[in-house]
Amino acid sequence: MKRTITLIALIAALLIPSMATAQRMPAKSGMRLSQFKAPAAAPARAEEEPIMDVPEGTLYDNMYASSFAYGLGWGDIYIQNVDGGIGKVVEGTDGNLYIYNPISQGYIWFAILPWIKAEPAGDGKYVVKLPQLYIIDVGDPYYAYCMHYDEDEGMPVVEEEGEIEFTWEDGVLTQLGDKFIGLCDATADWFYMADQHIVYAPQTDEITTLPEDLYVQSYTMTYLSDPTDLTKTKETVVSVAIDGQDIYMGNLNNNNPDSYIKGTLVDGKATFPTRQYLGVDAYYNGHIYVLTGEAYVDTETYGSPVFNYNLNDEIVFNVDEDARNIVAEWPASMITNVGPSTLSILNDYVAPSLVAFDEVPAVPANPIFTVEDITVNITTGFTVLHFTIPTVDVDGNKLNENKLYYNIYLDGEVFTFNPEEYIGLSSPMTDIPYKFEDNINFDIYMSGNGRHTVYLYTTDFGLAGVQSLYTAGDEVNRSEVVYVNNPKPSGINELASGAQVIDTRYFDLTGRELPKAPATGLYLQQATYSDGTTATFKVVK
Repeated sequence: MKRTITLIALIAALLIPSMATAQRMPAKSGMRLSQFKAPAAAPARAEEEPIMDVPEGTLYDNMYASSFAYGLGWGDIYIQNVDGGIGKVVEGTDGNLYIYNPISQGYIWFAILPWIKAEPAGDGKYVVKLPQLYIIDVGDPYYAYCMHYDEDEGMPVVEEEGEIEFTWEDGVLTQLGDKFIGLCDATADWFYMADQHIVYAPQTDEITTLPEDLYVQSYTMTYLSDPTDLTKTKETVVSVAIDGQDIYMGNLNNNNPDSYIKGTLVDGKATFPTRQYLGVDAYYNGHIYVLTGEAYVDTETYGSPVFNYNLNDEIVFNVDEDARNIVAEWPASMITNVGPSTLSILNDYVAPSLVAFDEVPAVPANPIFTVEDITVNITTGFTVLHFTIPTVDVDGNKLNENKLYYNIYLDGEVFTFNPEEYIGLSSPMTDIPYKFEDNINFDIYMSGNGRHTVYLYTTDFGLAGVQSLYTAGDEVNRSEVVYVNNPKPSGINELASGAQVIDTRYFDLTGRELPKAPATGLYLQQATYSDGTTATFKVVK
C-alpha cells in the first residue's frame, strides 16, 4: 500500500494555548493538521482547487522571506520574527500575482507547497482576497483567511471576508497594513498559524566556493553538548582547506555539506566573520547562515538549562604550527541558523575543537542486522528494516561518517530507491549516505547511535541484506553483505509463531508516546506479544 504524507508540520499536542516567544528552530515531522485538532472536513466547493503547481508566468525563485508569525507549539501559541524563509513570486500570464507559501514560514511547511492569488489593484499594488482554499490534506480542506489582532482576545481573530494588500516593485513583495494571513479549517476555525508584515526580497548573499583543486582535509570537531555538564561533548567530521592566508571550513550543516565559510589565517589565529551564507535548506524552508557568538547557560528563558548566545562579529580559533589542531576556547561558538539575525538554530557548536583526521582506505565493519530487525507486514504491504551501521573499520579505527554509505540488497540484488515510489527523494538512490534522512515521508531515517530504519514497499523476497561502503582515499571498500531471511509475513494481530497481541502502544515519529491511535495521519504502532516479543509498524490513516 503506497503511503502518502502531504503535510509536514511541527510536532505538537494542542493543549490550552499560552503565549511564548520562539527563538530556537522547531523540529519537523510527518504529521497532519488533524492530529492537532479535528478538522471540519466539509468538501471544498466544486469550483475551487488549491494552487499547488507553479503558475504560468515569470518565476522569481528562492527569494528571502521575512514576517511576524504566530505558530502552534508544544501547548503554546508561539510568536516569532521569521527571518530567512524561502519565498517565491510568479508574475502570472493572466495578470495576477501568485505568492508562494505565505503562512507561517517559521512553523509549517507542506511536502508540496501551495500558492495564493493576488489580483492587480493599480499603481503596483495587488490585493489578496480571502478566504482562499490553501490546501487539501488527505481530503480535508484548509483555507487562508484574513485576520486582525483583537486587543480583548490578545491574539488574531478571523474575518469572514477580507483583503490584504501588497506592493510589487523592483522584485520586492511587501505587505501593506497589519492584517494577518491565517490558516483555518472549513468552518473558519483558526489553527494558530498566521503571518503579517510579509516581505519577499531577492536573495543577494552568495555561497562561498573553494578555489579549484584546493586540498581539503577532514577534521574531527568536538564541541560541548550539555549545558548542565560542561565536560560532556559530541563530535562530527568537518572539512577544512587552507590557501595561504585564506582558510575554509565546511560540512557544518547536513543539508548543505558542500558549502563553506571563509576566514583569515594570520599568526596562528584563524578568524571567521559571522553571518556567512551556506545556501538553502529545503527541509527547514530556510536560507542557512553561520553565526558566531559567546555561549552562556540560560536557565530562565525555556524553564530548563540550554545554551543561549550573545551574537558577535567573529569567532577566533588558535591554530598550531602545522594546522593539525584548530581550537576555539569557551565561550566562543558557531551556530548554523535560519536567517542571519534572529536565533533559529539548527546546529550549535559550543567551544569547537578540531583535530586533523587522516583518511586512509579502510574496509568498514559489517552492519549489525538480525532477524529481530526485520518486520514484514502483509496487511500494509511493506517491510521495515532496522539495522546499525558501525562508524569504524574492521580493526576498530574510526571512519569519516561523511564518506560512509550503505546498500540494501533483496535476494542478492542491490536495491535502488526511486522517487516515483519514495516521494521524499528527488532522484534515484542506491548508495545511501550514512547521515541521509528522508524528511518528507520518513521512509529512511536515523534514530541515534548509527541505528537506521528503512521502509520497503514490498514483501516479496527471500533474503534482505545490508552492506556498508567507505569511499575514503579515492577507493571504495565494502563490508560483507549481512543477510537476514524473510520471516513469514504477518499482520499486526498475529506473529508467525501464533503469539497473540497482549498490549498495543502508539508513538509519533520522534518516539513520543501518544495516549491513543490518531484518527488520521502517520504514527508508529508497537505491539507486545504473548511470547514477550514486540513489533513496530508505521501506520497511515
